[in-house]
Amino acid sequence: MGKFLEKYPGEIKELRLGTEGKQAVLGGQNTLPFHFFEGRPGKLKLALEVTDSEPSDWTPALQEFYADVKSSPVEWARKCVDVFGAEMIFLSLNSMEKDLPAAEIAAGVKRVAEAVRVPLAVFGLGEKEKDAAVLPVVASVCSGMNLLLGPVLKDNCQEIAAAALEHGHAVIAQIPMDINLAKDLNIRLGKFFPLDRVVIDPLTCAVGYGLEYAFSTMERIRLSAVVHDDKTLQSPLIARVGKEAWKTKEAVQDAGKGVLWETATAFTLLLAGADIVTLRHPESLQRVRALVH
Repeated sequence: MGKFLEKYPGEIKELRLGTEGKQAVLGGQNTLPFHFFEGRPGKLKLALEVTDSEPSDWTPALQEFYADVKSSPVEWARKCVDVFGAEMIFLSLNSMEKDLPAAEIAAGVKRVAEAVRVPLAVFGLGEKEKDAAVLPVVASVCSGMNLLLGPVLKDNCQEIAAAALEHGHAVIAQIPMDINLAKDLNIRLGKFFPLDRVVIDPLTCAVGYGLEYAFSTMERIRLSAVVHDDKTLQSPLIARVGKEAWKTKEAVQDAGKGVLWETATAFTLLLAGADIVTLRHPESLQRVRALVH
């Protein structure tokens, strides 16, 4: 049977996040998703999302579920790790919507990073000016903590990625569902930032809301990297599932459906090649974990 197995020329770069005692490694595969019989599998990470101030746009069911901790990002993050088993924390900086001082936001990020025993991803608003003003300060205040910072966009990659490089962090390079734009942004970053410290965010859609296009984009990126050895695309992929799944009408109307929507979306994008999946409900995390382990 061995003669029928495929061997591919490319591999996904291995990325180590966090500091001693709270490190995680992701990526590193030299085969296609779940083709364990053909090569070295990747190291997947399931993250739970936390916001750095009380979330106003989360569904009532999620608000109620996290009622005991949602006012304290530190306690919320600890519960996600210690009680729910999150392998990473994905900290969304919704406090940026209030135009708080960057130093205050960064100090809050540092408290969360120090409080949990897993790596931390930190995500801004996706607005180029606001993110470029805040994320470099986060990088500086959390120097040496080896965070994953994003999103880095074409129009602010110089400011954010340069600060991340100076202070020892990795970055999330975000593009709008287009493999050519992913290549272009990584080429830009590669001129001054190591591509083995980049995670690609091609954007995500939920089941029934454009998932097929998200799947196709992610799959094409992974095929180009592994099968065709495109070194500009050999970065791990992130699927930010929670936000997309829980804004669907099905999830808003019924928390049980929300968990199913989140689980189905997450597992589908893992099949497409995602290395990090961010979720909002711990039951979704447990269901996805049972499927992949």
